[in-house]
Amino acid sequence: MYTGPGGLGASLTGIAIVSFSSCAIVVTSNAFLLDYQKGAGPAALTQANALAALIGLLAPLSVGIGAATILGWRFGLWMLIGALIISEVLRRRYSDTYRVPTLVHDLEVHHGPLPRAFYWSIGSLACFCAAEFALFLWSADLLRDRGDLGPAAAATSVAAITVGVLVGRAVGSRIAESVPIDRILKGSILIGLMGFLLAWATISPVVIILGLFFSGVGIAVGWPLGVARASRTSGGRTDIAAGRAAAAGAVAGGISPFVLGALADQFNVHLAFLIVPVVLVVAFVILKISPLREP
Repeated sequence: MYTGPGGLGASLTGIAIVSFSSCAIVVTSNAFLLDYQKGAGPAALTQANALAALIGLLAPLSVGIGAATILGWRFGLWMLIGALIISEVLRRRYSDTYRVPTLVHDLEVHHGPLPRAFYWSIGSLACFCAAEFALFLWSADLLRDRGDLGPAAAATSVAAITVGVLVGRAVGSRIAESVPIDRILKGSILIGLMGFLLAWATISPVVIILGLFFSGVGIAVGWPLGVARASRTSGGRTDIAAGRAAAAGAVAGGISPFVLGALADQFNVHLAFLIVPVVLVVAFVILKISPLREP
């Protein structure tokens, strides 16, 4: 519908359907990885999200290649459909792998209220998502306002965040195999804050881009390890944890760019960007208030 000739209404409807379906895939994939990988779940989920960051770099490239050739911009989006079909065919060939054993104990823990620690975990996850979406959606404006870059150069330079996220998740997936989740998250917050300070305090476009890269490294593990943390504090209700984590991330990620935009209208983009370190500090405080008890 989005790539068809149906006009604005059809395009918006297509986007809504794709967004809904994609969210369902993310939620179920997160729950499956955490259940199937057990103790290695946090590392596996971080590794999977590193692959997602890589695809996030390649997808715009495929659309750009299509737009620059006779194939057209729709070619990149059609490739997504082909990739989904191939993935499903391969998944069905190994369907036994995806059958996570269900024990009687797994059925019993689905009753009663969720632990208080779970909601603290959701709060920290929301802070990570708020910082991530604010960075991705407004960094181009910071580069134009402070680095004096043109619109095209500024938009392209935001890829530094995606590269940082890819590096952070690739490295983080290895570290998560042996280091506690909270320790990794606290370290990532400090890296993110240092990267933000580097980008925020200068007017050199090169230094701003470098700061955005390290900001990306810092926020990289916030989502995957935040979901893993929520699962660990959910009392065994991995599916509920994955669903509510996605909802919290969507709400926080949807609100923070609008808050930043409102602050930018009242002050300027430079000052409005201080919302990023604020939410990261809040996440750090939550981790200190409600530490995760590792098994």
